[in-house]
Amino acid sequence: MDSWVDTAALMTSARVFEHTGALRDAEAAYDAVIVSAARQDERAVLTEAFRRRAVLAHQAGDSARARSGLQQSYAVATLLGDRRLMAETLNTLGGLELETRNLAAAETALAEAATLARDDPAVLARVSQNLGIVANIRGDHAAAEACYARSLEAYEALADAEGSAIARHNLGMLAADRGDYLQASAHFSACERLAETSGSAHLGALCLVNHAEVMLALGRTSEARGALRAAERAFEMIEARFDAPDVLRVIALCDRADGLLPQAEARLVQARELARMTDARLTEAEVDRDLGRLYAATGRLAQALAALRDAELAFAALGAVGDAATTRRELAELAAHGPETERGV
Repeated sequence: MDSWVDTAALMTSARVFEHTGALRDAEAAYDAVIVSAARQDERAVLTEAFRRRAVLAHQAGDSARARSGLQQSYAVATLLGDRRLMAETLNTLGGLELETRNLAAAETALAEAATLARDDPAVLARVSQNLGIVANIRGDHAAAEACYARSLEAYEALADAEGSAIARHNLGMLAADRGDYLQASAHFSACERLAETSGSAHLGALCLVNHAEVMLALGRTSEARGALRAAERAFEMIEARFDAPDVLRVIALCDRADGLLPQAEARLVQARELARMTDARLTEAEVDRDLGRLYAATGRLAQALAALRDAELAFAALGAVGDAATTRRELAELAAHGPETERGV
């Protein structure tokens, strides 16, 4: 007869591995939890293990495997009749759909999660974060800020450092979208401190990438490069391939700021390929826009127009209203320049 396994202890070990970036160890531990929890009919543990394992699959760039894991997690939670676990899984699914920019699917999952989690402040705070991201992508900055602020207040009341870090990160992204780079930098600095406190390696690295783009906007190119090097090392250690194209994209922006135009172009082309491989569709659209701007700056207007059109169509398809409108304006201004001329970098 098989011996009994302490799945709770194994789950704790898996979470520690995940937070510290030891993703291979985390995957092995979650797989062991799944096997033991299924054998011992521990459905609550099984639901959580499927969900956490799906998150790792997504970070590794395998969206199909991630969705499959979340479907399994939700099925077990539904059989168990546990509203909190169902909400947790739907919120994670909503987050995955946001990452790949399937906004309609994200909203559907998050709306159901919010209903299920209405009596659970911790879960509801996480759902509010994702609903804020939906609002931000759609260009409703006021609604996004309200969601983030409510979530931050809830996390601070719960003394949840990781949750507070996520809220600060999203407030930083919103401030950057509005062009308030000093406020964005302050939010990102707070996020970095909280992520370190909570031990969340992935969140800390993600914050460094977005902070680097703000540093670049403030003219602090050298600091931006330092932040990107640290983020790149962290992502490599935890094998977070989904985030690699965005790191490369922002490094390319640093290259352009330093006048290294051929190098910037090469990095952007590589970033676009990586984004396609990992289904990072928003990053791919951002890269196309950056390539369009680079082509325009170097006199290759036909290529610039083509890249910007691709970006505008992608932003529109992804529901990124603000980005689509900005790119559309850039297209109109560029097209108004008249006859196209061509010259090399």
